[in-house]
Amino acid sequence: MDLKTEIEILKDNISEMQRQLQQAHVRIKELVKENGNTQEELIKERQFIQEITGEQKRVSEKLESKMNDYMSSIPDVVDSKPQVLKEGE
Repeated sequence: MDLKTEIEILKDNISEMQRQLQQAHVRIKELVKENGNTQEELIKERQFIQEITGEQKRVSEKLESKMNDYMSSIPDVVDSKPQVLKEGE
């Protein structure tokens, strides 16, 4: 798999984790509002948020690394016309 494809997959993964994180925050707000919620449900949602946040950080670091690798693989642009220096210039 080439770096561009890996970068796109990692970007998609980050977007998905951000979506899951937002849903977890919404669920926590719902749990807090509902009567009779167990503390256990709330703890599970908070643990899920911590896991997703950690995974998101790991994937972001991997994405950054892959992007740096990709950028490093792009050759520097060099003028193909040789410059001829003349005396007196």
